[in-house]
Amino acid sequence: MIERRTDNRPAIESQRAAEGHEHGRVRSEEDRIAPGPIVAVGIGALVLFFLASWVTIGYLRVKEGDRPPLPVPAELGESKLALVEQQLFELSTRGARERDAQRERLGTYGWVDRKAGIVRLPIDRAMELSAQGVRPRVSAPQPAAQEAQP
Repeated sequence: MIERRTDNRPAIESQRAAEGHEHGRVRSEEDRIAPGPIVAVGIGALVLFFLASWVTIGYLRVKEGDRPPLPVPAELGESKLALVEQQLFELSTRGARERDAQRERLGTYGWVDRKAGIVRLPIDRAMELSAQGVRPRVSAPQPAAQEAQP
């Protein structure tokens, strides 16, 4: 046998619920955030941060007093340390000095390798000779003096 309910209880309850609200719409609860706990957490975090900072500063001052002061490096004050330029580029004259020295060297005679007979000519003279078709001679390397054998 199948029992049928003649009870209209669910239908009546939904009708009553609809009557209690505007046009059958369910209203949600307003969102309210209590500012007290949020402010308390923020103040607590700030107090914790400042206390931790104060303790850390005190610890580092104690540790700093335990060791002697560091010596001043001998390279301090030089314009270049290793590969790092220590001066402002606008104030640095080292590059201009090196360029001037290189240009001066291009305009003078000198020995590159005296034993091999290689000389340095002024660049203007070398260009003139090159334009005339004069090429440097390639000399055979001179044999080294043989050592006396015992």
